[in-house]
Amino acid sequence: MVSKTYKFILSGGGTGGHIYPAIAIADELKGRYPEAEFLFVGAKGRMEMEK
Repeated sequence: MVSKTYKFILSGGGTGGHIYPAIAIADELKGRYPEAEFLFVGAKGRMEMEK
């Protein structure tokens, strides 16, 4: 049986109003697909690009 590695791209930017829902979605997806990989896309130097 072949296992799938899901890959997700999430984007939201500028304010917590966009970032926090994206994080909540990522948390839910990670719970469903523990091996999933995520890429967050946002504007350079903005809140969403901080680790």
